[in-house]
Amino acid sequence: MGKGTFEPDELGALKSVFDELTSQPWFDASEEARESFAKYLFETFPAVTFDPVKHRSIIEASARMFYTRDSA
Repeated sequence: MGKGTFEPDELGALKSVFDELTSQPWFDASEEARESFAKYLFETFPAVTFDPVKHRSIIEASARMFYTRDSA
């Protein structure tokens, strides 16, 4: 893992964005997609760099680009 450790509020904010986006009807519901998306979040936004307000739109754009259901 990168420098630092997630504080509980940081981890909670990251989980909140994950939960919100993975529950959208357009998000691929497969376990593989959810795991890949979680890995993307941790690798892209290491501890102490994640800002849910600042990064939310970037995360959603990436999720829509890479994790949209084929039927959506």
